Amino acid sequence: MRIFVIALVTLCIGVFGGCSQKKYFEPKDVRLQAEFPHKLPAPIVHTSRAGALLKNYEVLDISGNIEIELTKNQRFLGREHALYLVQEGCGALLLIDARTKTQSELEFSKCIVSASIAPQDSHTADSAVLSNLLALVSADNSVIVYDVVTKREVFAQKLANVTAINSLAAAPVFSHGKIIFPTLDGKIVIYDRASNALVRDVLIQSDKFFNNIIYLVVKNDIIIAATPKRISTIVGNSKTFNYDGDFRDLLLHKDKIYVLSNDGRILELDNTLKLLREVKLEYARLHGIVIKDNTLYTLESHKYLIELNLENFLPVIYKVSLPSKKPIFYTDESLFYDRFYKRF
Repeated sequence: MRIFVIALVTLCIGVFGGCSQKKYFEPKDVRLQAEFPHKLPAPIVHTSRAGALLKNYEVLDISGNIEIELTKNQRFLGREHALYLVQEGCGALLLIDARTKTQSELEFSKCIVSASIAPQDSHTADSAVLSNLLALVSADNSVIVYDVVTKREVFAQKLANVTAINSLAAAPVFSHGKIIFPTLDGKIVIYDRASNALVRDVLIQSDKFFNNIIYLVVKNDIIIAATPKRISTIVGNSKTFNYDGDFRDLLLHKDKIYVLSNDGRILELDNTLKLLREVKLEYARLHGIVIKDNTLYTLESHKYLIELNLENFLPVIYKVSLPSKKPIFYTDESLFYDRFYKRF
C-alpha cells in the first residue's frame, strides 16, 4: 500500500507538476484600489447572455434595469423594449409587458437555451417581415420560429445532438428578413422568412463538448460568431476568416473585436481577425468586458480590476475586495459581481 501511495504521488508530480501547485495571477506593487460601491437588492445566483437572476427572483437585464420578478420555476430568456420573454420550467412561454405587467401565455414544451423577440420598432425593415416572431434555440439543439399571434410554431428543425453547453449561449439575431441562429453544435444557421426554410449553415467549430456559439453579432454585411475555441467573421456570401484559441469572452466595439483568453491575454482583432495588439497577464482569469470612454474594463477573479487604455494598450491594475467564486454579469457600462456593482 505504501509503495502504491508513493507511486501515485510521483505520478501526480510528474504529470501535473505538483497536484497543489495551481498558478495564480500575482501582480507586484499594486497600490491602487477600486471600489464596487453600488448594491443590488439581492445577490446574483444565475447569469446568461440575456440577464441575471437575483436571489429574490428579480431579473437584471442587459440594460441594467430591474423591472420584473419571476416565480421559483420561471426562467428569463430575453427582452425587446418593454417586452420580456420568460419560460415556465420547460413549458409555456410568457410574454410580459414590464410597464403594464400584463402577460400572454404561449403553449410550448421544450427547454429553451437562448431566445430573441423580433424588433418592435415599426420603422425597421425587419418588422414588416419578421414581426410577431420569436426565435428560439432549445436544449435538444432545435432551432424554432414561433408566431405569437397564431400561437404556433411556423418552423422547427432539430440539429445534431450535443453533450454539454457553455452557459454563455448566444441568442438568435433578426436581420433583413432573416434570422441567424447560433446552434449548440458549433454552427450558425440562417432562416429565411419568405421561403420559411434554412437557406445557409456555416460550421464555426466541430469540437464535441462545450461547442455552442457563445457570441453572435451582425453588423452591416459582417457576421461575427464564436465558440470557446474559434472566432469567425463571415463577410457577405464569400469570405470567412477564422482565429483559433481558448476564449472566455469577446466584445465587438466600433470596428475592433476585443477578446478575453483563458491564458490571461486580452486581444484586439480587426474584422478579418488579424491580431492587432495584445497584452498578457500571466495566469489571469478574466471575466466580463465593459468598454467605456475608450477604456476596457475586466475583472481578474475577485481580486483585481483591469483597466486597459485602448489608445496605448497599457493596463492599469486595481485591487478590489469582493467575495470569491460568485457570478458575474456585465452591461454596456457596468460590471456586476455577486450583489455589488460598478458603473464606468
